[in-house]
Amino acid sequence: MNGIVVLKIAENTLRETGRQEFAVTCHESLPVGIVELFNYDRVDQRAEVAVFIEASHRAKGYGKAALEELIGYCRDVLQLHQLVCDVAVDNTASRHLFESLGFAQCGLLKEWTATPYGWSDALRMQKIL
Repeated sequence: MNGIVVLKIAENTLRETGRQEFAVTCHESLPVGIVELFNYDRVDQRAEVAVFIEASHRAKGYGKAALEELIGYCRDVLQLHQLVCDVAVDNTASRHLFESLGFAQCGLLKEWTATPYGWSDALRMQKIL
């Protein structure tokens, strides 16, 4: 634990479903968001990761601390080789967050997400653990 956040799971479903959500709680046990592993591939030792921090708790270090915890869990417990994520091209805060943790852009997904204004591209990012 890094002292800023704790990741909590209600039920371990990763090996059965290929997906696992972790509640992100701060040091006061206040829930501030969720990190998720999905598309878990035990054979190729990889998974996709996503993070969501409630708007009122953003820019306080919770997302970075949660991802640091999750990366350590993936490397040390699950023994994964790599993590990947998709980040909307206009979400600079999220892109900078993942880059600060060693993720690098490895592709561009055209018209990946539907928005009220049309389709948005996403950056594919990857971290070798």
